[in-house]
Amino acid sequence: MRRLGPLYGGAVALVRSTPWRWPDAVTDEPRSPIWLVALGAPIGVAAWAVAALAHGAGMPAAIGAVLGIAMLTAASAALIERGLAERVDHWQGQARPTTAAVVTLVFVTALRIAAFASVDPARWLGVLVAAALTGRWAAVFLQAVGEPIRDDDAGRSLVATQAPAWLAAAMGLAVAAIAVLALGKIGVVAVVFAAALAFAIGLDAQRRDGSLSAPAVAMAAAVGEIAVLLVATI
Repeated sequence: MRRLGPLYGGAVALVRSTPWRWPDAVTDEPRSPIWLVALGAPIGVAAWAVAALAHGAGMPAAIGAVLGIAMLTAASAALIERGLAERVDHWQGQARPTTAAVVTLVFVTALRIAAFASVDPARWLGVLVAAALTGRWAAVFLQAVGEPIRDDDAGRSLVATQAPAWLAAAMGLAVAAIAVLALGKIGVVAVVFAAALAFAIGLDAQRRDGSLSAPAVAMAAAVGEIAVLLVATI
């Protein structure tokens, strides 16, 4: 902690919300919402690098899109996909993977790939960065407007300390600005849509469970990413 100084919070978020491994010196400290969102930028860049390299090597744009979305998933340790499946299982009243969860996950993945494949490769970098940032911000936004999550198992997740309203709003404005750079003025629509869907997910979690959970937060991140990818096709 002393060696990393102010970057320690970033190291914790990196270890707890990506596949990155770190020495045991990085403990399970509370994850900073700022760092949790900020990590969306390098994740988006990594996904773009894989997609661009594949396309630059002569592969069809569709293949590059598939690989880019795959890297977006891998760089976030599949937290969004796993949480989405767990949330659907919870709706079904099951503790193990159900057919509904598998079908939902396949559909969402296919939708993300199809949407991204329809985007001009020249816009891939901005779209992927905006999608990763918006997804993570939607997760933080949901936690900011809901009750703190107390049942996180201290493993990898998008659970963070509850951000005050002003901080969630400031991060939202920053993410919206990046979305506008990537998508044009319609980028604001994507961020607002992501916030509205995240809020709806929170209401459903409150009605069903009385509190938020890590899978509900991951589902908010999923709709945030999808909102950007779909708007990018317009």
